[in-house]
Amino acid sequence: MDYIMEILMVVIIVIGCCVVLPLMIVWLTNKRKSHEIDKKTEILMALLEKNPDLDPAEVMNKLNMAQGSDKKSSKEKLLEKLFTGCICLLIGIVILVTHLFDVIFLGDRAMGIVGGGVLIAVGIAYTIYYFVSKKTLSSELEAEEKRITGQHISE
Repeated sequence: MDYIMEILMVVIIVIGCCVVLPLMIVWLTNKRKSHEIDKKTEILMALLEKNPDLDPAEVMNKLNMAQGSDKKSSKEKLLEKLFTGCICLLIGIVILVTHLFDVIFLGDRAMGIVGGGVLIAVGIAYTIYYFVSKKTLSSELEAEEKRITGQHISE
C-alpha cells in the first residue's frame, strides 16, 4: 500500500510540474496581455469620445511609448541571461562536488551527480548565449544605448 501511495505521489508531482504549471503560466500570460489590450482600448475610446479630432494612430504610439518605458532593454535581458547562467553554473558545481566527494547527500548520489551536471550544462548554455548574442547584437545594443541616452538628455 505504501508503495502505491509513493508512486501516486510521484505521478501527481510530475503531472503538476510538467502539465499544470506550464498551462497556468501560459494562461496567466495571455490573461495579462489581454488585460493590457483592454486597458489601452478603454483609454483610447475615452480619449476619442472627449476629443474626436485626435489621431488614433498618434495616441496609440504615445500609449505604446509610455508602456514601453518600463520594458527591459536588450542589454538588461542579456545581463539577466548571464546572471542566470552564473547562478546555474555555481549551483551545479556545488551539487556535483558535494555528491562526488561524499560531502553532503541530498538524496541519491547518482541523481546528485546527474542533477549537478545538468545545472552545469544549463549554466554553460546561458553563458554561451550571452556572449554569442552580445557579439551578434553589438551594433543594435549600441544604437539602443544611444537612443536611451538621447531620451534621458531630452527629459
